[in-house]
Amino acid sequence: MRRNKFKNLLEQKVLFLDGAYGTEFIKRGFGEKLVELLNLTAPEEVRKLQKEYVEAGTDLILTNTFSANRAKLSTCHLEKEIEKINAAAVKIARSVCHGGQLVFGDLGPTGLLLEPFGPLSFRQAQEIFKEQARILVENGVDGLIIETMSDLKELKAAILGVREVTEDLPLVAQMTFAANGLTVTGTSVEIFASLMNDLEVDVVGLNCSLDPEKTLPILAELARHCSKPLSVEPNAGQPELFGDKLTYLTSAEEFAVYAKDYFELGANIIGGCCGLGPEHIRSMAKFVGRKKPLPRKINRAQYLSSRTIIKPVAPFLVVGERINASAKKKLQAQIQHFDFSEIISLTQKQQDEGAAVIDVNPGIEKLLSAEHIKALIQTLDRQSTLPLSLDIQEDDFLRIALEEYVGRPLLNSATARAKNLLTRLNLIKEHGGMLIVLAMEDEVPSTSEERIKVLKKAIKIIEEQGVELSRIFFDPLVLPYGAGHDFRETIKTINFLHQLGLNSIIGLSNLSYGLPEREKINAAFLSLCLSGGLKAAILNTSELTTMNVLEGSLALQGLELKELKKSSALSEDPVVNLLLRGKKDELKALVDEKLKELTPLSVSQDLLGRAMERIGELYASGKIYLPHLILSAETAQPIFDYLNILIPGATISRGKILLATVEGDIHDIGKNIVATIFRSSGFEVMDLGKNVPAEKIVAETKKLKPDVIGLSAMMTTTVGQVKKVKEAREAAGLFLPVLAGGASMNQELAAIFGVHYARNAVEALTLCQKLLKKESCP
Repeated sequence: MRRNKFKNLLEQKVLFLDGAYGTEFIKRGFGEKLVELLNLTAPEEVRKLQKEYVEAGTDLILTNTFSANRAKLSTCHLEKEIEKINAAAVKIARSVCHGGQLVFGDLGPTGLLLEPFGPLSFRQAQEIFKEQARILVENGVDGLIIETMSDLKELKAAILGVREVTEDLPLVAQMTFAANGLTVTGTSVEIFASLMNDLEVDVVGLNCSLDPEKTLPILAELARHCSKPLSVEPNAGQPELFGDKLTYLTSAEEFAVYAKDYFELGANIIGGCCGLGPEHIRSMAKFVGRKKPLPRKINRAQYLSSRTIIKPVAPFLVVGERINASAKKKLQAQIQHFDFSEIISLTQKQQDEGAAVIDVNPGIEKLLSAEHIKALIQTLDRQSTLPLSLDIQEDDFLRIALEEYVGRPLLNSATARAKNLLTRLNLIKEHGGMLIVLAMEDEVPSTSEERIKVLKKAIKIIEEQGVELSRIFFDPLVLPYGAGHDFRETIKTINFLHQLGLNSIIGLSNLSYGLPEREKINAAFLSLCLSGGLKAAILNTSELTTMNVLEGSLALQGLELKELKKSSALSEDPVVNLLLRGKKDELKALVDEKLKELTPLSVSQDLLGRAMERIGELYASGKIYLPHLILSAETAQPIFDYLNILIPGATISRGKILLATVEGDIHDIGKNIVATIFRSSGFEVMDLGKNVPAEKIVAETKKLKPDVIGLSAMMTTTVGQVKKVKEAREAAGLFLPVLAGGASMNQELAAIFGVHYARNAVEALTLCQKLLKKESCP
């Protein structure tokens, strides 16, 4: 189905999506590690379930291919079957559609984190999704859905992979959020929505993780910020164990009531995830009925974001200018040697001084390679910095930066020359973000009349390309006053843009280049520009006069910049702040100073250990995100190793933990995060990997003699393995504590299984420390 036709369909009525596959097949006695294999081994059972969904009133049937990408199939040595599994899934789904139902190819995550937090590169991920999308499209799906994504970077890779295959078929993009409105990697609903508004997706939505009630506020937030049609697929709550059977307790009638609430929030597509079966879809379809989607009041404001931080463009955007290697030989040399410490320091300083966005100019690009650009953007992502303005001129380098960037950046910049402008417009259409367009083609016009003429050409091109003018900042050009250029020509151009309701931005410091007492000139000129309607400036945030004039000028207009002079320090503890900022050298120096008066053991436990505990508290309270947590852990690890060396014949260890993802489960993102946090907190970690049988876990426990066993169970189909491991441990005469976590685990199941439950890595660490002090079991 063509995208425009699908859009028309969405405007006519709310569409009903089907329900779960994995949990339904478990209920029906199929316990395969990958239910997608049933497409080949038991196609009639797949067809039976999908027929029930059609008979229940489903409009969109998903193919049974959620885990049928190469990355996941390879964990079960099934990658050679990728064509057969996906092709069979489309054929089965198509066979039950006799009433106008549409078949959408289902793509789930790879199960791996992308760089810089995992092993998978952006382009590898893009190729994985491209391959699966190609098979699904070639076999005749009507559209595609990407669902249960927890990493915005992986979602973007999936979207680009799909769009390489087809520009014509409709695409639904969904993420999974916790009850606090954040993904596991720290991305908010607002950040997700602002990027999806830009990208070539047709429907934006939520699925999995949350029950119908907890999904409501998350969907409401998405409805406020997303300009695209909406989809929603909640879980049926957390599973509970009755005998040996896992059961979800949300009834069909309860789900139908919540589905009506989703409709009233403006949802266009409603379906179900784990635990929701044909009976739920039937009840929903009957209760909601065939209605047109309700209109929504959408926040149309523009935002720029990183993975974890989002900043509004209005009322005025402050862009920090000081990362400019073109004018700093020392910084240029550092970048060439992959040393980004000064860039990180400048980023943090400008954030403290009131910048909302950081302009990054890597300098002379002929001296750099693609790896420099990739490493630079990944390093800043790891630091969970402010949104970036990418001042990169080489097209290939800019594309790499955009691939690595997680969020909605500002591109600095494009000229009004058609070729250059079209290239940059295509990049923001593909990757999202905003663009600065200069009031020049090949030469800088000297008068405002000439600049306005150039801008009019640029505006026409932008509108022809279907890019909203609200996504563009126009630069009226600031030239050095000391070289005889008339600053009033810039102000006249700002006035023109303001009268059209367009955004203008200037590079403020260009005016005072070569002059003494630059700050006075900059501040005075900024005040004039603000009076003319200026909306943003790339400036030196360390100039107090300039920043005060900015704040005062806006105040006189009844506007306020709440972010000005807001310190980015998250703790009064200097050790905590050094860990959060990845300051390994400074942390090492501080530790050496403390070692003059304390023992290595005391420094390890009382200084580093307690600092990591405080970071865990910040993470648990939502004040920092996963990137901060991982960076802190990796910063602490070499210091723990260093302290160990200082005790001859001894090792500082808080204990030994054996980790494994249970048999049948191929997800190890959560387990790997747990391993990182435990190592950084002084524990010895023995990681057995994923898809590990109970017998092997017990055998390795006897051999390695850990103090605690830590288990991860992400899938509902495998959560029962936790109980199996616990029972095998007891049968072997081992009575050390067992911790379990993962999306499918909860406190109730843990109590039934007789194990301890940890909701996340920080809770696991805290619980483990308490258990070892008490030496308790189970």
